[in-house]
Amino acid sequence: MKRFLFILSVCVAMLSAQPKEGIEFKVNTITGFVIDSVTSKPLMDVNIDIFTGNGVLKHSAITDENGYYERPIVGYLWKPKIRFSMHNYYKKAFRLDPDVLDSNHNMSVSAVIVPVPEEKRIPDLEQSTITKRAETFFINGNVFYNLVNDQKADRVIIGSAEALETNPGFILMKVNDDHYDVARCYVPQEGKYENLSYIMRSLLKEPIFERSGNPIFLDESILEPSIIYGTVIDIFTGEPVMGAEIILSEPFKRRISDENGRYAFHVNESGRYNVSMNPPPRYQKISISMPEIIIKYGRGGWFKSDFYVYP
Repeated sequence: MKRFLFILSVCVAMLSAQPKEGIEFKVNTITGFVIDSVTSKPLMDVNIDIFTGNGVLKHSAITDENGYYERPIVGYLWKPKIRFSMHNYYKKAFRLDPDVLDSNHNMSVSAVIVPVPEEKRIPDLEQSTITKRAETFFINGNVFYNLVNDQKADRVIIGSAEALETNPGFILMKVNDDHYDVARCYVPQEGKYENLSYIMRSLLKEPIFERSGNPIFLDESILEPSIIYGTVIDIFTGEPVMGAEIILSEPFKRRISDENGRYAFHVNESGRYNVSMNPPPRYQKISISMPEIIIKYGRGGWFKSDFYVYP
């Protein structure tokens, strides 16, 4: 009993020692530029990864030819960190500061990264630009759609993904051990699903998108309902927590986290949705905040909101 009270007092002290807004805060979009510290020129193909406080990868992006990146978040982040990395450059990582949010909950985060000296560089054995760029659209746990015909598209939950350059300038996507034609792959972009071969047309050897005759964006009518989902996690062990109650308000829906700590809601309409969590009896929740998720489109969305608890 004494040990339990001691741990509880430490947890309370840790939580009260930090301002609530520094622990969890709402972000709609993160944008920025990445610059070479020596040449002051923008850098293309820099990887930007956003992690939660316990190291879970939440979002990724990659800079374009102007060194610019944009990552829609639309949700709450818990003690987030951002990391900039590129082959033969030193990695740069730091905590995201809620004080730089604007009135619309958007954040601009730019970075200057330092190249590794020539004598210390690792030989360039990286995969090609075309495969690396394609893989940035396929994050584990997210989804994409495979166009079957004019009236049907299958939603695929990504467990593993690899871009295969079968010939110079030609790629296939290998997702969950199945192969997909890039002209039929639609990946999430600004709340819609955009054709992958259209996005990558400047890198592909042939005009694959133009030859396919496929639309740039999938029609909303063939998308599945939007999903709000997440996991309830023990903040100290990183283990999933079963038996938590998760509530979606307006319209009211209720779920109980399963043995993997997961929950999910299907949503058919656009709007603002509040999600709250009541932990199992032996746990307390980290924050009393109620995440608000903004859904611009009633179908096709995939919105993640995790919750953290402590014993």
